[in-house]
Amino acid sequence: MIGIRADANSIIATGHVMRCLTIAKALMDMGEEVAFFIADEESKKLLCADPRANKLNVVVLGSDYQDMEGEVEVLEKELKARNITMLLVDSYSVTISYFETLKNICRVAYLDDLNKETYPVDMLINYSGYASNMGYEEAYAGSKDAFGKSTRLLLGLNYAPLREQFYHEGPSDKNCDTMNILLSTGGADTCGMLMPILEEADKNGLFEDAIWHVVVGDYVSNPEEISSFAGKREAVVIHKSVKNMAELMNKCQLAVIAAGTMLTECAALRLPALFYQIADNQKINVLYWSKVSGMTFAGNVLEDGKDAVITNICDNVKELTNSMDKLEKKSQSLAGITDGRGAIRIAKALIEEK
Repeated sequence: MIGIRADANSIIATGHVMRCLTIAKALMDMGEEVAFFIADEESKKLLCADPRANKLNVVVLGSDYQDMEGEVEVLEKELKARNITMLLVDSYSVTISYFETLKNICRVAYLDDLNKETYPVDMLINYSGYASNMGYEEAYAGSKDAFGKSTRLLLGLNYAPLREQFYHEGPSDKNCDTMNILLSTGGADTCGMLMPILEEADKNGLFEDAIWHVVVGDYVSNPEEISSFAGKREAVVIHKSVKNMAELMNKCQLAVIAAGTMLTECAALRLPALFYQIADNQKINVLYWSKVSGMTFAGNVLEDGKDAVITNICDNVKELTNSMDKLEKKSQSLAGITDGRGAIRIAKALIEEK
């Protein structure tokens, strides 16, 4: 059996769990049993809200998601009880000591995006576009498993674990009589960007020539305020609990989003994006996508301030809505960046190494 260790809550949102669920689905499609280990009941609630979790063995460790060394004893017991031969870990709270203990129980894979430590793992996965330039090959050159085998590195956008909808749906023709803009700030809207963006767009007359599709995540703190704003403007359409994001994206010619996995989803569907940074750990990701001609960086909220970023967003939206040819060129430039089938490739690698 293959195990997965990840969490989701109102602080770290659902990103870790969602990408791991996509990998779990690929594993189960290949006939593998999967056990999902989570810290607490909040994580379980968010995990089990997704239909893909129905066939998983879900184990609540009763631990603190920020203190992973403190869960080792109970996790070790659960791994042995289920005969886990390979464990995929996805968390920023890991330590070298944590992995050293786990490696005595089973083979271990880690989903990383920072390369801040050289961890004693059997497989290292970084599916970002900048992964090959982060020094993983050098860092892990001397790393060996119990059998003397080098740490296996899965690097680059070929390993981006996007949901099936992003490659089954495929990109659509972006030409349309009416401009459609997707606005999403992630599950929690950490920096409170939704309402200020909408208000500034309204002031700039950006609702006159476009329909704005606003995704309100489960952890957005002011959904009623946003719904009230939208209720007075025909050009603003609210979307909650979106099941098929690829279908919604394919209706749009432009996305306004926070930096993160959604940039890779946009690339898979050839949807140009205006994006902004909201966290320090997005820095390298931002550097990569800023150089992709189909994407436009609007600034770092933490350094430039919300007002400056929002002004940049509105200025760019205004320019692009008046130049559909430019938008089409941006869309075409995204072709070939990723096919979104990374979960399948990761699943195959996990099975091969278990």
